[in-house]
Amino acid sequence: MNNVVHLMRWCLPFTASFIRNQIVHHQEYLPSIVYAQKKKSVFYEELISRYDTFCPFDAAGLDRYLYEKLRIMTPKKLAEIKQFIQRKKPDVLHVHYGVDCLIYADVIRKAGIPACVSFYGYDCTSFPKRFNGHGKTLLKKHVFSNPGVKVVLAMTDDMKVDLLRLGCPEAKIKIHYYGTETAPFYQERLPAESGCVNFMIISGLNPKKGHFHLIDAFDKLTRSINCNTHLHIVGDGPLRKAIEEKAAQTGLPNITVHGPVEYGSSTHRGFLKMADVFVHPSIISPDGDKEGIPGAIIEAMAAGLPVVSTYHAGIPYIIENERTGLLVAEGEIESLKTAMERMAMDAALRYSIGQAGQRWAINHLDIKEKEKELEEIYDAINNE
Repeated sequence: MNNVVHLMRWCLPFTASFIRNQIVHHQEYLPSIVYAQKKKSVFYEELISRYDTFCPFDAAGLDRYLYEKLRIMTPKKLAEIKQFIQRKKPDVLHVHYGVDCLIYADVIRKAGIPACVSFYGYDCTSFPKRFNGHGKTLLKKHVFSNPGVKVVLAMTDDMKVDLLRLGCPEAKIKIHYYGTETAPFYQERLPAESGCVNFMIISGLNPKKGHFHLIDAFDKLTRSINCNTHLHIVGDGPLRKAIEEKAAQTGLPNITVHGPVEYGSSTHRGFLKMADVFVHPSIISPDGDKEGIPGAIIEAMAAGLPVVSTYHAGIPYIIENERTGLLVAEGEIESLKTAMERMAMDAALRYSIGQAGQRWAINHLDIKEKEKELEEIYDAINNE
């Protein structure tokens, strides 16, 4: 059994199931975890109970203050992290988020252990523009040019292009999609009978998810067809109040904002079972933030739901238009409304696309096969 130390800032928000999944599904590598800040969640409780974890900030003090206010790791705390890593004797380090790599950059330079860094979206789209563009400089200096970073993981070719534009050497970039748990979400579905068509989105409530466009499209849909429909918005985030207000302004009684749901819970699976169509109209946010590959889409596909989404970032890499889902140009409300109308009015279309998407998700996007690919990358890094 080989060893890998995962490094991250937060352990672990409820929105970070993709990090949790990579850790718990290791097959030939024994994981341990370094984190700088605690985020109380079911993932946090699971990880600290299953694996050896280390956080250098166990009490209030100057070291913790400097980190929380300025993101500065003092030499003392960097030394403590390095000592933990040395005790674990890892074959490889895996840093989650390019931004998180900034706080561990010195440890990676000095540890003498090869590292890979996973980028997930905002860290290579909106973050580089921060601080008057200094975010890009920080990534070039501390991640891309860091001699300890042997591989930079991009989810798709689209993300690879973003990384190249930021100055990451092409030789360091490896395209790898980390995969999603499909088995917990698998559901057998029969062709739909008549009744209300429930549209569903489960996601963080933030700008790149496209909720405002979805509400506008659903408003148009509701007023233009003679079909009983309902839109369910599940999740939490900075736009929750604005989304609730937007839904209320339509005057429609058939839009419900449900709030957050625990990943993989019976409630989560119940929402997917109740839904007839999953809609995820991702857009580039005003600050340039983009998706990688939304795991919620793959979970919905695994549940046999037909998906309506957009030609955005990594989504076209997992959905083939008209076969495993319907894709429209991002931000085009009328096109989104039309795609939703097709789904609402055609139960056979919903069933055929849902079944094709389910097969594709299980056979090509599941975490177990992708984890083998990840560990092969670890092996290659370790054998350089």
